[in-house]
Amino acid sequence: MSESDIYLLQTLEIQDDINIISFKAPKNAKSLKLNVYVLNSNNNWDVIGGGQVYAEPDSRLEGTFAMMLKDNHAINFNINTIGRVSYQTDALKMENEISASSKSFLRDFQRIEINKELPLAIMIYDSGTMMRAYSLENFFSPSRFKEMDLVQAVTLTFTD
Repeated sequence: MSESDIYLLQTLEIQDDINIISFKAPKNAKSLKLNVYVLNSNNNWDVIGGGQVYAEPDSRLEGTFAMMLKDNHAINFNINTIGRVSYQTDALKMENEISASSKSFLRDFQRIEINKELPLAIMIYDSGTMMRAYSLENFFSPSRFKEMDLVQAVTLTFTD
């Protein structure tokens, strides 16, 4: 994001709940698949939402992806390519009151690899008094989150 984009989000006090990413897929990418996961009690990811956008024939898949975290742990998504599509997840109910949270968003340029899942965000919520720092790479080792009350992850996959 540009400095003016960040300034706007800070002015609205939503910089910690929004992730905006520009993407330009390789020429052979035919679709962009969005997956939203929640970690289950067996430390495995369950898909709880998502969607897929297909490239127009003879055009490159590029545009902007935006996600907004809601207070009820629902997530709203917009993908802007040739047109705009929107998705959202349902609200999640928590048994315990959340006292600690951690959010990791993709911030740096990443080379897109076809058919490889790319973690964009991990949100961790817990009723305890301590919270470890987690990276997006922890998505591939979900057992690292086993002590947490709620863990959500968002990924994109560009497919051929």
